[in-house]
Amino acid sequence: MRPDRPHIQLLSPRTWGEFGNYLAATRFSRVLRGAVDAEVTLLEAEPILPWLGEAGAEIRTISLESPDATVRTRRYMGLMARLQERFPTGFETDPTPQQIAELAPLTAHLATNAPDVVVGTKGFVARLCVAAVRLAGLPTRVVSHVTNPGLLQLPLHRSPYPDLTLVGFPWAKEHLLAQTGGAPDRVRVVGPLVAQHDLRDFMTSESAAPAAGPWGGDTDSGRPRLIVFCNRGGDVYLELVHHIAAHHPDTDLVFVGYDDPDLARRAAAGASRLAHWRFHSRLTQAEYFDYIDRASRSPYGLLVSKAGPNTTLEAAYFGIPVLMLESGLPMEQWVPGLIHEQNLGRACATPEDLFRTVDDWLTRPSAIELHKKAAIGFAESVLDQDAVARRIGAAVGPLLEPR
Repeated sequence: MRPDRPHIQLLSPRTWGEFGNYLAATRFSRVLRGAVDAEVTLLEAEPILPWLGEAGAEIRTISLESPDATVRTRRYMGLMARLQERFPTGFETDPTPQQIAELAPLTAHLATNAPDVVVGTKGFVARLCVAAVRLAGLPTRVVSHVTNPGLLQLPLHRSPYPDLTLVGFPWAKEHLLAQTGGAPDRVRVVGPLVAQHDLRDFMTSESAAPAAGPWGGDTDSGRPRLIVFCNRGGDVYLELVHHIAAHHPDTDLVFVGYDDPDLARRAAAGASRLAHWRFHSRLTQAEYFDYIDRASRSPYGLLVSKAGPNTTLEAAYFGIPVLMLESGLPMEQWVPGLIHEQNLGRACATPEDLFRTVDDWLTRPSAIELHKKAAIGFAESVLDQDAVARRIGAAVGPLLEPR
């Protein structure tokens, strides 16, 4: 690290939302390195505050073990309420002795490192940083990078106190200001970041067994090309793959049961006769690029997954329509509206609706093509990553200047 350059530290939970939040933080850190003249360091938050990892583990359990969306929402909101009770609105400016004790490791970390700017990639982490910076007596500026605007529906992730809050959409800024009464000049709309090929760092592994030959053959088959991505999705996607194998075998399909080899094996067992299908729990980098490229170039490429914001935006960036199942997580409730308003595909409220839509679209693949055109237009108008990077640099750069 050059001593004459400012230092930015990003603190991101890795356990909250599987890899999605940390992926967004990885992308943001790389953009920052090109947008401002500073040393940028990305750190996992859990080694500093282990109790964040305990909450992340509970989120994972809620996601995996809840029997339906209603129960999942109730359990998740219960956890958020308990955390909000521990760290209520306004605690940043007047923490109790108990809160000071819980923040002590973070306060000590910041006091030792004294970054010029610290970025929390969850609103809650940014709130913790505001309090810790004040307790350490530092001039460090605090930035809240909102990776998912749906989190602003929760008081736990809202605060007027960071020096800067970055959001992807104008409606997110309006909601935050309406709820917190903060200063408008401290909230900047920079546009949505997408990971692009940064996702390979999370999806790929050198130890993954490579598939034989290119997906769907050396030339475009003209068949629908489905990527089924199961990240905390459970058996619904397994049943979907078996349904497609029984009723629509003339497709090119790849199933990724992320970090779940047993799920990938169970999916493959129901489609063993389909030699042109692929099943993975991890990909090689070559497969990752090949699958995205071929789905992107196909007029009938389609991504099937839970309705998460990062996945939706990633697919749109590459011009791939989505067919999604609503997750039941409150911070993802805005995603179906985005999908339908922009005609990016369809978000289904129930598994039955998902199965019906799969049958309809695979019978009439021209329906997929219409959504593909809309996804390409959305990417061109909203997901200009060079423009987003410039806005981020313009927003963060002034915080590096001496007070």
